[in-house]
Amino acid sequence: MDGIAVSVMCITYNQAEYIRDALEGILMQRTSFTYEILVHDDASTDGTDEILKEYQEKYPDKIRLFLEEENQYSKGADITRDFLLPHVRGKYMACCEGDDYWIYYGKLQAQYDLMEAHPEVSLCYHNAVVYDESKDELNLNVIDHKTGYVDDENVVYPRKGWYPTASVLCRTEYMLNYHDLHAPTGDEGRRCYMACRGRLYFINQAWSVYRNRSKGSWNAKFDRQEEVADKYICDCIRFLEEFNAYTCQKYEKYFYNRLADSVLWYIGMHGSECCTLEKFRFYIDKLKVVTGHKVDNVLDEICTAEATCCTDYYQVTIKEKRAELCKGSLFLYGSEDMEVITVATALIKSHINICGIIVADKKNSKVRLLDYPIYDVDEIDVEEDMIIWPCVLKRRELIRLLEDRGFKNILI
Repeated sequence: MDGIAVSVMCITYNQAEYIRDALEGILMQRTSFTYEILVHDDASTDGTDEILKEYQEKYPDKIRLFLEEENQYSKGADITRDFLLPHVRGKYMACCEGDDYWIYYGKLQAQYDLMEAHPEVSLCYHNAVVYDESKDELNLNVIDHKTGYVDDENVVYPRKGWYPTASVLCRTEYMLNYHDLHAPTGDEGRRCYMACRGRLYFINQAWSVYRNRSKGSWNAKFDRQEEVADKYICDCIRFLEEFNAYTCQKYEKYFYNRLADSVLWYIGMHGSECCTLEKFRFYIDKLKVVTGHKVDNVLDEICTAEATCCTDYYQVTIKEKRAELCKGSLFLYGSEDMEVITVATALIKSHINICGIIVADKKNSKVRLLDYPIYDVDEIDVEEDMIIWPCVLKRRELIRLLEDRGFKNILI
């Protein structure tokens, strides 16, 4: 590809206050190979284009500039696919949007060496520092994930942190045959598609800075505009349907957590992080309407499992289920002490008797908690009048374990 090993794509729009950081981070790279920088500006009105022209004049052999006279994103264009990908000449592609920047001069070389040594890897990414402009806070993007291959669950639901766009290096040949799965974001679509073409690899080094909620960013729009958030949830559901078909259900078992995470994010932004159970249920019902009732069963399950975060969950639940709770012998189910203590305290305050605590695996020697006996699920006999209050609603496999053992009166 004309001797160019890596093509770096930089997409900008009204990022005059950030773009110099982005370009300087790319230009400082020390490599044993040749790389090019493709910059697309979508008709900025804040002077971003003038800064880009300045840099192109200074680095004419490195920077290729694509300036629009009219905004193309607003017309529905995919900037990467429609305007930059046809001009890519590198064996590999990297991205750095105009409001992010690289902070390590050896980033490209390290990722290039990895990909050259591991032809099975279709995409690699690294950790990043997240700068939240709205709070003036710095955090790591990915937590508790060692360097190495990415497992299937983290392809669909990166529970340890999403990868930032500026961290990616992928194989151009695969992107040229990109199958659009209509993901809610370009990052997610690219990650999931690349997982179908090879293996993903994570490097636990923070080599870039991701500006979260910067001016005009998608995250900022999600936070402030409910219609943007509504569209995101609908797009997420459509994407999971298409991705499920495309992969012959390979990742289906991870979809619940992926959708639950998005729903909680949505409610946290537009309902408040500490909302009441009534408000939580209101937003679940709203999402059922927004999504055309396509996943009501999943939303109901999310409502059941995730509503424990509501400020008045235990008080309201005990009031609603008091008659059921008093019908027979009540046992709590769960091994997380604080969760069990929280539930037990609420029940005691409501003058409801507890007979004991059941756990999935009694590994330690503890036999009592709050002076209640602890039983292993395999060592307690199932009685007809037993009522189980699970304190592990978010761990669906543990609820199924109760059902498999023959417990019937499970309050969920």
